[in-house]
Amino acid sequence: MYLKNNETERLGYSMAIWQVELDSRDVSQYRKKLKNRGFISASYFSYNGFDLDKMRKLAKEGKIDAMRCIIGKSIRWYYLEQQAETARLKGELY
Repeated sequence: MYLKNNETERLGYSMAIWQVELDSRDVSQYRKKLKNRGFISASYFSYNGFDLDKMRKLAKEGKIDAMRCIIGKSIRWYYLEQQAETARLKGELY
């Protein structure tokens, strides 16, 4: 497992996106850790009507915490549920 958040220095602005590289055998264990910390998969938010493009934009602006999990060639996004719900209530995700 490899965790980094050096995108802030590279891009020059405050981002709340963490990147994790996982082996396929670490995925279920790490997914449980994310869920326990309040992170929910992007597919859940998409299914419930959230605009994922706007969520990613808010994460790049540092308003929502996000995890970008790289599993082999697959990339999965997870967002902090409480912050996403608050942003939706404020009207930032419509």
